[in-house]
Amino acid sequence: MHREDAGCEFQAKDACADRTVDERHRALYQRALPYLHTRCNDIHTLVAYQQAKLLLPHYPDADDRVVLPAVLLHDVGWSAVPESSHSTAFGPRMSNPALQRLHETEGARIAAAILLELGVDAATREEVAAIVDGHDTRPNALSRNDELVRDADRLWRFTPPGTRIDSRRFGMTPAEHFAWLEAGIDSWLSTPEAKRLARAYLAEGPR
Repeated sequence: MHREDAGCEFQAKDACADRTVDERHRALYQRALPYLHTRCNDIHTLVAYQQAKLLLPHYPDADDRVVLPAVLLHDVGWSAVPESSHSTAFGPRMSNPALQRLHETEGARIAAAILLELGVDAATREEVAAIVDGHDTRPNALSRNDELVRDADRLWRFTPPGTRIDSRRFGMTPAEHFAWLEAGIDSWLSTPEAKRLARAYLAEGPR
């Protein structure tokens, strides 16, 4: 599939499926992957999965059987949004929130179908689909599981691959992008550990 953003080159040292995705989630990841070859989502999803694994030990009330599959599936719905319109549906200059919402509703549908194909139980399918359906636009998290999925997704912005890719596609200098990220920590992230990680990434300075 066409890669619309020249900044999406895959860098194995930053996000490598072979070492990032747990064995128990490999089949799920392989089914999700065809839906992720757009908007840098193949890289983004692996980095978000890494962030979720960093967050989970700090929140024992979260269920990794829900959180990690939801992270792997949260952006599959971008495959239903025309690539020519992606830049209008996310980021600091978003102008088409309807398309952002479309990726959530389509993502929930695709996620539920993939989980059903893999024989995942109905309760887990329903919870994952509910998390996907609103992970960007819902004002408040549904649960701790939802909270960690949202934080893992947004922590991507602060990681080395996230800052490199996003600053390019948003047309920001590293310093401008750094300032935008720093200003967003408390409004974007919910958990103390996610905020700590974001500040730790930013402590390395603009990249």
